[in-house]
Amino acid sequence: MPSWPNSNETSDADDYEYMDEYSSMQMEYFQTPNTVIDPSFSGLVVESDRKCILHRQRPGRFVAFEGTDTGRRFIGCATTWVDAPWPVILQRCLTKLWDMYHEENLGRVQEKEAHEIEVGKLKKELDSLANQYSQLVDDVSKLFDYQDGKKSHDMDYTSQAINELKEKKHQLVEQAKIEVQMEKLKLKKEQRCILQSQADIIQNTWKAMKEIQVERYLLKEEKKKLEHVISELLKVGHGCKEKLDKIKQVVMEE
Repeated sequence: MPSWPNSNETSDADDYEYMDEYSSMQMEYFQTPNTVIDPSFSGLVVESDRKCILHRQRPGRFVAFEGTDTGRRFIGCATTWVDAPWPVILQRCLTKLWDMYHEENLGRVQEKEAHEIEVGKLKKELDSLANQYSQLVDDVSKLFDYQDGKKSHDMDYTSQAINELKEKKHQLVEQAKIEVQMEKLKLKKEQRCILQSQADIIQNTWKAMKEIQVERYLLKEEKKKLEHVISELLKVGHGCKEKLDKIKQVVMEE
């Protein structure tokens, strides 16, 4: 995971000062969002004596991994945000990414359910075949007891039928084993895809944050240059001083 951008780095004291400002608004009955591991912001809070009201233990540091709050740091167990909400543009991007992730995940779930239905049908067929086989064995045993002196070719025919039934049962059992193994491999592949999707969301989030910071920096530099030009014009007496003052007032506005 990329490190926290330099322009947003703050000391722990500044983080907790911001946290205190938003704690009363953000606490929602000790419900916390899903999180992702970030070694740069983890572990328990040891810089202060504050403890969780519910558990009477030191709170921990976490990074959210849910919806428009993805990537925001907070203190738990009660959700107390350390970072301010992301810009609206970034929140829209995060919402779109999560919608795409849930849509893809829903497709996998539906495929899994359909596959489980097919496996269930195969299992029922296998159980039915096993019952038929047991019944046939019983019938053959009774037939042997009743007609012990029957012609040998009839016995060979019955034995052949039993062997064929055993072979079919063996084939169905092997097929069921292959289906179960394929299902396990498919689940492992889905887990890898989910982990990759999480990594992509985090990477895209940091990329968007960096781009926004670069744009803000460039705008600030252009503003400084324009202020300097207006100041120089006022010093040398070029243009209408009243108009330049109005332009300077507009530039100075936030």
